[in-house]
Amino acid sequence: MAYIPEDILQDIKEAADIRQIIQEFVPLKKRGKNWVGLCPFHPEKDPSFTVNEEKQIYYCFGCGEGGNVFKFLMRIQGLSFVEAAKSLAQKYGINIPERPTSAFQKKKREERELLLEINKLACEYFRKRLNDSLTGRDAIEYLKKRGLSQETQDAFQVGWAEDSWDSLTKYLENKGYDLALVEKTGLIIKRASATGFYDRFRGRIVFPILDHRGDVVAFGARTIDLPGQEDQPKYINSPESPVYQKGNVLFGLFQNKSTIRQEGYGLVVEGYMDVVTLWQFGVRNAVATLGTALTEQHAKRMKAITKDWILIFDADEAGLKAAKRALPICYGVDIRPKVLVLSSGEDPDSFLRRYGKSDFDKLLQEAPSGIDFLIETGIKQFGKDTEGRLKTIEDLIEAISPIKDSVRKSLFIGHISQKLGVREESLWERLSVNSSQKFKIKKEKKQDEFQKAPIKSVFKITNRAEEKLLGFILSYPQYIESFLDMGLEIWLRDKKLLEIWNAITNLFSMEESFSLSLLFERLEARPEIRTYAMKLVSDFPPFSDIDKMAKELLDFCERQKKKILRMQLVEQLRQEDIKDGEDEKILRHLQGLR
Repeated sequence: MAYIPEDILQDIKEAADIRQIIQEFVPLKKRGKNWVGLCPFHPEKDPSFTVNEEKQIYYCFGCGEGGNVFKFLMRIQGLSFVEAAKSLAQKYGINIPERPTSAFQKKKREERELLLEINKLACEYFRKRLNDSLTGRDAIEYLKKRGLSQETQDAFQVGWAEDSWDSLTKYLENKGYDLALVEKTGLIIKRASATGFYDRFRGRIVFPILDHRGDVVAFGARTIDLPGQEDQPKYINSPESPVYQKGNVLFGLFQNKSTIRQEGYGLVVEGYMDVVTLWQFGVRNAVATLGTALTEQHAKRMKAITKDWILIFDADEAGLKAAKRALPICYGVDIRPKVLVLSSGEDPDSFLRRYGKSDFDKLLQEAPSGIDFLIETGIKQFGKDTEGRLKTIEDLIEAISPIKDSVRKSLFIGHISQKLGVREESLWERLSVNSSQKFKIKKEKKQDEFQKAPIKSVFKITNRAEEKLLGFILSYPQYIESFLDMGLEIWLRDKKLLEIWNAITNLFSMEESFSLSLLFERLEARPEIRTYAMKLVSDFPPFSDIDKMAKELLDFCERQKKKILRMQLVEQLRQEDIKDGEDEKILRHLQGLR
């Protein structure tokens, strides 16, 4: 993970004008102190998206998406935090000091660049062979038979690997590449009983696999039913390599991420031909895993684009198992999953060819939430009797255990209780056994001898709720993710506290974890902020019922965020240039913030 010092991040943030950055993607117009436009993260006809230059933040009243300039670039371009920061640093001429690298690290970086270069060259070679080689005609006819237009082929850079043992090997060797290095890409294979190498992909349609940056990291290939291919596997993929780990890459994410943002949701399918066929039929918000189950890294990449995803599985035992494995991962990273199971024997490719897009769209609209899917399939599979409901509950508890937001988890418990007729207290007890987190609901309101004053009285004594909030987050970092969407960057008034919060979120975004020692190390260049953060931790009183404390603080954050957002909307209503109809929409937003 790249390291960017906190003071450099502060310099980047101060140099970057968030309005100018956002206007490169979203047309904005002035309204009072703010700028407004159509939200790029969900479909809308009237502008709900607001940019505040003074605070250097954005917020959408329609979908609730908000944050600073780093988060905007991460969401709009699918970048990691470090990639977004580096992009802004380059744009504004800010130098990011690099930590000294060892000779080994330098060699690894140079090797990675060479492997990506080889993959790109191979992609271009396959593309050219599709149109120029004699055997490419068979591939072109196959693509026509599958109904893939030239536009679709171009979008996914479809190519052709000749039915030859070493055509690519010779091509890359003639280009001057060391074949031992080329072997690391997975494009060629070392001969077992002789010297030399041979091509992995032969007589196949080739689909380049791009990472989220658009770099070619691997390839997938399909037979076209040539004579002699009857006993060969229909699909083969590149093996993992220094530039390709299949648990990190989603096919189609680079091509479809803009549409996913516009639609406000994405689809997850099992194969790359499903993604390509969906694209051909105008469904351009799908991604596919590549020969592996959905991973946490996949889910984090998905969440960087949108939180709403529909997981599409086959209607068999393997599909059901895949759904049960995927849902805890989605809930664990705060994705809002739905599940669509197609009828037996169908996949998105075959369904669209047989029934068309309108029927497919209808299925998507009717897809149940992940929790309701588990309830429905559990009842069908296990029955409604006591033992059957118990098995269903076990699957449900497994799915929601990774959820970090205690409020969301509580809502799910209430929903499951109502649907299955089980007391919430019993579900909480079962959850406390299965969950890795220390979230418990006590049956009795009994405080132990170590518990101090309740949170409200602490706030009354000090009258510094914001200090207590940051003190809690620093003292109990396992709750950080629950506060990320609470808009602290919008309503925190104390600039020092805001800087601490920014340092917390910057560190968490880079490392995907948090520790006080690392935070204090990063704040060494800001000794007054570092000292203040240390004081917040040392002054924070111990509490035994930490989950109750967290809920109280989350409620407090929600009230503060709504208060500030209401003030912004009221200011917009006072503008003289407000158009007819816009005032009604603003009033509806105000109503929703009560």
